[in-house]
Amino acid sequence: MASAGSHLSWPPIQGIISDLDGVVYRGHAAIADAIGAFARWQTAGLRFCFVTNNSTHTPEDVVRKLEGHGLAIAPEQVVTSAVTAAELIRAKYPELRRVYVIGAPSLVKALVGAGLEVTERTPEAVVMGLDREITHEKMRIAVDAILNGAAFIGTNPDLLLPTASGFEPGAGAAIAAIAAATQVRPLIAGKPEPHMIETALSRLGTARDSTILIGDQIQTDIQAGKRAGLPSVLVTTGVPAREDPSLKPPDFIVSSLGEIDVTATLSGPSRQRRV
Repeated sequence: MASAGSHLSWPPIQGIISDLDGVVYRGHAAIADAIGAFARWQTAGLRFCFVTNNSTHTPEDVVRKLEGHGLAIAPEQVVTSAVTAAELIRAKYPELRRVYVIGAPSLVKALVGAGLEVTERTPEAVVMGLDREITHEKMRIAVDAILNGAAFIGTNPDLLLPTASGFEPGAGAAIAAIAAATQVRPLIAGKPEPHMIETALSRLGTARDSTILIGDQIQTDIQAGKRAGLPSVLVTTGVPAREDPSLKPPDFIVSSLGEIDVTATLSGPSRQRRV
């Protein structure tokens, strides 16, 4: 694992896959160094795609949020755990139709867009994401459905989310409660699973060994990058790292995205295309 600093030996970088919360912004507040770095990379023609475990935003929501911070991107440059969950259900359970949802309207929209019926009546699957209006009754319905055989899908296991003033419980906190009550392990759509990373790679069209993964959480972002075979960069602007010897460490650690050196790549022949 390399430590922070501009002296690091960076690989040739053709593409970047990056987390959002804790990397580009904290809550509603932009991280200025990160916005500046992506703006420079965009001007230089470096390809990038964002992957977020936050299921409360659609890709269009993310586009508008970043535009408000001065960075213009296209919806195709954003992969969310909500959309990934819908795609995963369609791939793993092609005959499934009825789902019960605990989550934001954006999660419901993604599932309905995939042709699924959102209902409380005999659901065949329970899909959980971040729900800031979660209640005991919602959890009771989910537990009952899972104990009666419904599949259990979680958008992401994040226990904490960074905010402008500190942290708030993430979707993983509620998902863990349902898993404990039912003794059923959920199928996770987002990081640390590599599903979103693979989708982003296919959109970028860049080589795996020259595409870096940037994230602020070792437990989710870095593990997803490692499972997808990408060089992984931990930026220390988000959730503080927790000591866990069972987790694979990042290849690089930086305190600012401005420390990531892409000059060697950009000084060579450009093979980049806009998403």
